[in-house]
Amino acid sequence: MRFHHICIVTTDLDRQVEFWQDVMGFNLMVRTTIPDGENWAPTVMAPRALLEDLYKTPGAKADVAVMVSEQGAMMELLAPIVPEVQKTPSDKLLYKDSGIREIALVIDGIEEFYKKVRAAGYKTQTEYVWPCANLGKTFIFYDPDGNMIQIWEHSLAASDALRAS
Repeated sequence: MRFHHICIVTTDLDRQVEFWQDVMGFNLMVRTTIPDGENWAPTVMAPRALLEDLYKTPGAKADVAVMVSEQGAMMELLAPIVPEVQKTPSDKLLYKDSGIREIALVIDGIEEFYKKVRAAGYKTQTEYVWPCANLGKTFIFYDPDGNMIQIWEHSLAASDALRAS
């Protein structure tokens, strides 16, 4: 099995698209409204009925953007219109509650990227990049909706082990 993508439900699609383009370096591949937008792929069932089944809401509708990095990482950004999305309280985005808490991405040049994130005004969990065992270096920061993004740079030993597996 391979990882396909992650979906971030957002209160502000424009702001998230800008973040993923300008800070994270992703490219916008698709931006549409579902189920009525022109890029919505036909399905076996009516698109409206499918979305209502997924959202458990009559008249369900959302704006969506699909972003892809040069290395192939894919991100789905979803801004529900019906029902209206509610921002998750920041205390529910921490490690004390169950669920997915962070997105982790691997890059080269972590120190420069850390400076870029800080210069752009994004909050980091620490004032520094830290080493993590013999795996490499890392830091965590928050996207515009308060979701945690962990950035990794593998150590040479970890990179060699991953290539060998």
